[in-house]
Order: sequence, then C-alpha cells, then structure tokens
Amino acid sequence: MKKTIILLLTSLTLISAETTLIKDDKYKLMWENTKHVEETKVNHIQAVKYCEKLTLGDLKWRVPSLSELLTIVDYKSYKPAILKEFNHVDKETLYWSSTPYARSSDEYWGVSFKDGSTSNASQTYDRYVRCVADIK
Repeated sequence: MKKTIILLLTSLTLISAETTLIKDDKYKLMWENTKHVEETKVNHIQAVKYCEKLTLGDLKWRVPSLSELLTIVDYKSYKPAILKEFNHVDKETLYWSSTPYARSSDEYWGVSFKDGSTSNASQTYDRYVRCVADIK
C-alpha cells in the first residue's frame, strides 16, 4: 500500500507545532497522525465531535469505519501493529471506529494497534481516535 507523508508546519505565538497527515492513495483517505491520537482518550461521542471540528487542511474529518482502520494494521508487526508511516500510536488501547456493534445500541467496534485485534466497547468508555478524511 502506497502512503504519502505530508508535513504541515504551523507556528503559533511562541509555540511551534508539527502536524502530520498520511495520505492513502489506494483507499483515497487522509489520516490524522498528530500527538492527539496517542495522548488524548475520549468517549465515542467526544470522538465524533473532535473529528467533526478538526481543521487540518481543507478536509471534512470523521471517525473511520472499522474496515478503514483495518487498512492501516500491519499484521507482520507487534506493539505497534500499524503501518510504519504512522509514528503516533498508543500500543495498548483501542481506537474508536464509527461502526456500531450489532448486539448493543451503545457500543462500537474498535482496533487495538498492539496486535491489530478488534473489539467492541461501550460508547461511554475513554479510548483513542484517529480521524480520517476522504480525498479525491
């Protein structure tokens, strides 16, 4: 899978921040790859709001589906089991998807980049989110 890394340098008053986006040409997706994805746990409702308000580039961000999250898993790796282009990742905790869990109306699927496993979790639990945007 071909990935392109895009670095955007932003300077704010006395603060310099580096934001990394990862472009997936195969699936026509742009992935968030900021420190937020490994430092801030949120419940599912907060994850949806965070992605909707994200302002990186001129893109419409959202919580990825389970199948989209699985496209960045590297099953040949462990801790983390994620493609090498992604340098911000928590190796232990689930990442939210937008895919509902069929057996419960308040649970969603997620992916652990420890080993690429999937699991469901209550929307009230705090987990990580890695936003995604569709590109042309």
